[in-house]
Amino acid sequence: MNNSDNTVYVLSGYAKCSTTHNGKYTLGNKHSIGLLTTDENYQGNIKQLKTFIKGLGWESITFCTVEKVDDINTLSNDVLISSFIRAKENGQSLVVNDHPITVH
Repeated sequence: MNNSDNTVYVLSGYAKCSTTHNGKYTLGNKHSIGLLTTDENYQGNIKQLKTFIKGLGWESITFCTVEKVDDINTLSNDVLISSFIRAKENGQSLVVNDHPITVH
């Protein structure tokens, strides 16, 4: 199997909640997010990726870092592992930290 067939790019950053999510997130709160995508040209397609996230109820999206993951076995977090699998199946997957970002 070609190694690039297993590659997922993890774009990490934050976004502001623009809708209520069954009471899980509060409108206007910022949360850490991770977008896992198989799109090798994620930089060129950043507008489409942000459109995907906006469609899920988020705005003011900012990405801070990108990691390339070639092997699911390097992931130790169950949420990231399931998101990696969803990204492989669907092309992309969004992970949102349940706790809002707070400024002290």
